[in-house]
Amino acid sequence: MISTHHIISTDLYNIGNRIREIDNSYFIAFNYKTKKFELHAKNKRGGSLCLVLPFNKLDNRTLDYARRTRVENAAKLLKEIELNNLKIQQQKAKALASKAIASAF
Repeated sequence: MISTHHIISTDLYNIGNRIREIDNSYFIAFNYKTKKFELHAKNKRGGSLCLVLPFNKLDNRTLDYARRTRVENAAKLLKEIELNNLKIQQQKAKALASKAIASAF
């Protein structure tokens, strides 16, 4: 691996090994430049990087995030994002309507 990365083989919660239960080609690396953990796959075309983990330490959230963001779950994840965006839009519209009503009186 490039010297800007360190492959994680041992960690407190054994996430570096447990990640292979999801996909045997997965491995975790720490990127020294970005100071982020990254999920890689040995058999991925066009480079091994799958995703940058949004956590500053390795724990069970890492496994949950890796499972949730797998290609097999893409449709479900997109639907979840769309529902969340719709909820946010509705909240903003409600807040704007309340503000308009309050300023009208």
